[in-house]
Amino acid sequence: MTKGVESDFVSRKEAIQRADEELLATLGYKQEFKRAFKPIEVFGIAFSIIGLLPSIASVLFYALPNGGGPAMVWGWFVASIFILFVGMSMAELASAAPTSGGLYFWTYSLSSPRWRNLLCWIVGYANTIGNVAAVASIDWGCAVQVLAAATIGSGGEFSPTTAQVFGVYAAIVLSNAVVCCLGTAVLARLQSFYIFLNILLCIAIIIALPIATPSEYRNTAKFALGEFNNFSGWPNGFAFIYSFLAPLWTICSFDSSVHISEEASNAAVAVPWGIVGAIAIAGVLGTAINIALAFCMGTDLQGLYDSDQPMADIFVQSFGQKATLGIWAIVVIVQYMMGSSMLLSASRQTFAFSRDGGTFL
Repeated sequence: MTKGVESDFVSRKEAIQRADEELLATLGYKQEFKRAFKPIEVFGIAFSIIGLLPSIASVLFYALPNGGGPAMVWGWFVASIFILFVGMSMAELASAAPTSGGLYFWTYSLSSPRWRNLLCWIVGYANTIGNVAAVASIDWGCAVQVLAAATIGSGGEFSPTTAQVFGVYAAIVLSNAVVCCLGTAVLARLQSFYIFLNILLCIAIIIALPIATPSEYRNTAKFALGEFNNFSGWPNGFAFIYSFLAPLWTICSFDSSVHISEEASNAAVAVPWGIVGAIAIAGVLGTAINIALAFCMGTDLQGLYDSDQPMADIFVQSFGQKATLGIWAIVVIVQYMMGSSMLLSASRQTFAFSRDGGTFL
């Protein structure tokens, strides 16, 4: 009986692999990678790049001066809905044509013959440069967070120089490159760990922050959710829209699931679900995190905005120095994992674009 079940499992796995290879062949490509990414790991790469808590820490300064609590909570909620619409459209395309090229391949396929080469080239280069820039952006944020830990540990006496931040940033980029040189199976298995750590960190902060925050830093529902504090210099309406930059930067690069589609098992199903699942969960958990922050950050928004790391300051005033250092260490690890996953996605996009003759590589 056991042998029969095992035989059926192997047969089904082989059938899925053949279907993946046949679909890829209809798109004009041969199978070159091992299909080692399970559906949960396809979701994992998009979700780990989103990296909710460290990402919110990196972009909190977009929401604070542009409305405060209401911009953090309602801005995140509204932007998440629109991002989900974009993701659903991308998921539909990924289901029909799951290839590492993704966006530029779909552009070529769906454009008129007259313009397809130009549009494909523009989209391909924009996507490739965007992926590379995202690696730089995430790793710079990680470097800032590493040195924020040093500032917390010194009681505010240490203030990093630009050269120190750049040195830490360079070390992070190089180490991410080493991680991404690991085998496909290893990189795939890492995604499950990334998912676990991300969700654990989010839930821990959502629960622990309101409990630990002293009464003097707890805000009323009116202040946290309804009192629009705009000190950005822009009109209120524009300021609220400007606060969308926080969720737009955080819930981005969900196309990373597409870029590993040639390494995914049952890609036509796993990739679209990975995209939609990552955006939906990030929208819900991100809203919950922002609600917790809005109720527990105190009323001195200008002071938080002027600090080197607003979220670190919120944690210090709620958890104290030692507990914040422990939490912040996990935040830094999750941010580092974001960088390695983003570099993996960027490498696959660059590979695909080079394969089609789009780059000089």
